[in-house]
Amino acid sequence: MKEYIVIISIDFDDTYTKDPEFWDEVCKLAIQKKHTVYCVSARPEKHMPKVRETVGAIIGGDSCFGTGLQPKREWMKNKNIEIDIWIDDTPDAIVRDHYSQVIKK
Repeated sequence: MKEYIVIISIDFDDTYTKDPEFWDEVCKLAIQKKHTVYCVSARPEKHMPKVRETVGAIIGGDSCFGTGLQPKREWMKNKNIEIDIWIDDTPDAIVRDHYSQVIKK
């Protein structure tokens, strides 16, 4: 059976933060299996230190990205990173400018 490298993104707020110990183990297992794990958050860059201190300690701080409320998929594509699997409590934020619409209301 051919092995594939899967590129995974996990959101931080209300995804990773719901059960950090669980997601740490998921990330460790994925890395052990040679998959690539990123944390892609809608947070602005200035609010990323906590992300890098927590999940970043497992996946690497340089694998943590804050999109500043921009759509995550497009933002990562601009970094030349194609995500295969998105783990996110707000899937709309992956493909569209979800947060600015919510903030305007």
